[in-house]
Amino acid sequence: MYVSNTTDRLQGTLCYKDANFTALTIPAVFPTICPVHGQYVIYYNERRQGVIYPRGYSTSVGSSLCEVEVYGCPGEFYGPYCSNACPNTNCYCHLETGTCQGCKPGYQGYLCKLACDRGYYGAECQQECGHCRDLNQCFHTNGSCLTGCEAGYHGSKCDAPCPYGLFGPDCVDRCNDTCDGCNRFNGSCDSGCNPGWQGYDCQEVCDKGSFGDNCSETCGHCRDIDKCSNINGTCLTGCSAGYQGDLCKTSCGRGLYGAECQQECAHCRDLTQCVHTNGSCLTGCEAGYQGETCAAPCPHGFFGPDCADRCNDSCDGCNRFNGFCDYGCNPGWQGYECQDACDKGSFGDNCSETCGHCRDVDECFNINGTCLTGCAAGYQGDFCTTSCPYGFFGPDCAYRCNDSCDGCNRFNGSCDSGCNPGWKGYECREACPYGFFGLDCGERCNDTCDGCNNINGSCDSGCNPGWQGYDCHNACPYGFFGPDCVHECTDTCDGCNIFNGSCDSGCNPGWQGYDCRDACDKGSFGDNCSETCGHCRDVEKCSNNNGTCLTGCAAGYHGDVCKTSCTHGFFGPDCAYKCNDTCDGCNRFNGSCNSACNPGWQGLECQAACDEGSFGDNCSETCGHCSDVENCLNINGTCLTGCDAGYQGGLCKTQCDKGYFGIDCNETCGYCHEANHCFHTNGTCISGCIAGFQGDLCKTTCQRGFFGVNCDTKCLDTCDNCNDVTGVCDQGCLPGFKGFVCQEGKSSKKSCKI
Repeated sequence: MYVSNTTDRLQGTLCYKDANFTALTIPAVFPTICPVHGQYVIYYNERRQGVIYPRGYSTSVGSSLCEVEVYGCPGEFYGPYCSNACPNTNCYCHLETGTCQGCKPGYQGYLCKLACDRGYYGAECQQECGHCRDLNQCFHTNGSCLTGCEAGYHGSKCDAPCPYGLFGPDCVDRCNDTCDGCNRFNGSCDSGCNPGWQGYDCQEVCDKGSFGDNCSETCGHCRDIDKCSNINGTCLTGCSAGYQGDLCKTSCGRGLYGAECQQECAHCRDLTQCVHTNGSCLTGCEAGYQGETCAAPCPHGFFGPDCADRCNDSCDGCNRFNGFCDYGCNPGWQGYECQDACDKGSFGDNCSETCGHCRDVDECFNINGTCLTGCAAGYQGDFCTTSCPYGFFGPDCAYRCNDSCDGCNRFNGSCDSGCNPGWKGYECREACPYGFFGLDCGERCNDTCDGCNNINGSCDSGCNPGWQGYDCHNACPYGFFGPDCVHECTDTCDGCNIFNGSCDSGCNPGWQGYDCRDACDKGSFGDNCSETCGHCRDVEKCSNNNGTCLTGCAAGYHGDVCKTSCTHGFFGPDCAYKCNDTCDGCNRFNGSCNSACNPGWQGLECQAACDEGSFGDNCSETCGHCSDVENCLNINGTCLTGCDAGYQGGLCKTQCDKGYFGIDCNETCGYCHEANHCFHTNGTCISGCIAGFQGDLCKTTCQRGFFGVNCDTKCLDTCDNCNDVTGVCDQGCLPGFKGFVCQEGKSSKKSCKI
């Protein structure tokens, strides 16, 4: 095995040569140490003539190595087993001696102590830094630009120009999309614009109607010139009529026209003369068609090229190509060319219809059968086929029958069908006599009529007395009498006789006598004057009709007829006066308080309030413990200014609740020996205080040095104060004492200091 700086083993150093192992003893893994510095490890095997090799060696050269692993000393170490640290870290040190064998990249000078000069880096400082933004920040070992690249360059060493489309420091800025690349230093569009753009910085789209490189190409026939792509000229919304293709510069093919060239030219006389934009036929239409685009068939009655020829008037239309009458004749005509009129007495389609009763058959119109000179007697209408209607006769039915005839002969007008109702005689000229009417005057008028209408028997001359209505069948209504019931009965009558108006049905309420002219006697009213007037203020003013007291009621009564007594609380005429509020009702005639007083009042007229200290019904109740007895409300006893100390409630008759005392019972009792013995007026503890408190109200704690009930017991002299309830010395003892109640004197202990 050799170590060499070249691939030639003979220029290297022999590191190991096997002279001991046999095929049986050679190990699977064999390590060896070669204290040599080199770039190549060369494994070499040979079989030389004349040399005797150990038993088991093959006779030919072969190698069966899995791998060769080479371990040099790690950086910064040298010597046997790489146990020594290199003295200079910037050097490649000799693996055996540690001497400096050359500088690592980025260093130079004696013992490689100097970094590369500004602007240089790498092995022997021979490499020049790239376009760093700051050359002082070019890393001397590998040339990295620590603060980035200057404009126009990128990469860790800033030695690569910006790729197409990028510019600026580190090439991080993107060129304007409309530029054809850009200046890699400042991004200006000095290489020109992309197709579709123009201007100094390529920010302007091509002018309307142009596109492409330098906007030098012209848009085609776009449907909307504003929708011509400024980049490639594509018509984004399609082509104008007559053009096709993305750029809309190709005319429609022969026989096609319109939008997207999707429409076919119609029946042009010459298809090459079909305008590709709108389909117009420049040289006209072939036979049978018309219109600008020759798409419309000839209308009825026209034929030939451009439908310029008119069909024969007697034809029912014609062949639109040659004008022949191959669809038949118009009404009134016959023959091959439809030139012959219908025969006398016939008309219409195929001359198949017969003329009517024309006054002159020669004047029957051959086309529609109209009788041009009118109709014979007994007929009417354009065709003279309709008989005269009822009531008319003569030529064209122009004459009216006699009104008194029941129709007439339609040819000569004679009354040969009889007379209308109400008439008689040969010519129906005589009206029916008085009292008769109808057909042949055979019906008698109604007995209630004053005569009647000769035609229908209606009573149009009026009714006999006592009757009314169209046919006088209705008797006069209540209150009316006489002919046609036009006379009104007397107001005081209860109706009257429908014939002469007499009051034979009695009088209206309030009236009496034979003709109901007399009012009821004084003090009575109503039907037959049978009812008695009420308590009117003036009996003369009692209405004879309904008993209403016209001037009001006497004292004690009210209502229209003054028969209702005053309601509780009111008195006097018409009960118009209200009783005194302090009265419990009053006399309905004079208003006196003879029914007793309301609560809180007394005296003959109930005008005096209850005496001081009393209230209620008949002033029989006594006021409570009001703070001011004069402010005890006389009606319900409420203490208006509040209660005396120790009482509560609206009437101030309830003592304070247990544990409270004073005005409005707002104060809390102290620590009384018994809670029930707190006096409700001033809070005094009647049975004394509990242990630990003193004073009338038992709210004051014991003074220092005292304890127990009412604080009557003195604390022990040995206590430094004591518990005010139990007397226990819980605050400590005076000096010299100890124990729970400070009864034990302290023992003194003396110690000698040796």
